Amino acid sequence: MHPLTRVQFRLPDASDFYVALPPLGEDLAVTSEFGQAKAPQLVLEMSERTLQAILAGTLSARHAFLLGDLCYSGDRDLAAALADLFPAA
Repeated sequence: MHPLTRVQFRLPDASDFYVALPPLGEDLAVTSEFGQAKAPQLVLEMSERTLQAILAGTLSARHAFLLGDLCYSGDRDLAAALADLFPAA
């Protein structure tokens, strides 16, 4: 990944945030910031309820996409790689 990979999360209540991901192999922490990222590689739009279900492991990211509860724009390969990190338990 590029050193400036940013994933923007857009939530309907305007509590938007983005996550900055370090390049593969780098021993750097993932950081998150409230607000809008400049030129994010991926934008994910979902409700807070969907985000909580994905993070809790009760809903897989891929299933949320298939249900239409999660929409993305930008880097498709990055979206697929992130979805693989969040399967349902």
